[in-house]
Amino acid sequence: EALRDESQEDEREMRAKQWDLNYISLDGNIGCMVNGAGLAMATMDLIKLHGGEPANFLD
Repeated sequence: EALRDESQEDEREMRAKQWDLNYISLDGNIGCMVNGAGLAMATMDLIKLHGGEPANFLD
């Protein structure tokens, strides 16, 4: 962590980390908030299967 350059990190990802959340910003327009990384991945797969684009990964 000592070598992190926080000026290069997404502000939303940094705020999520303060609450022990895993957040990754993506380019889509459908937000995902799930309980568990496996469910998050399955949810994103289903969104893409039906033609959508996930806007984030939040666990």
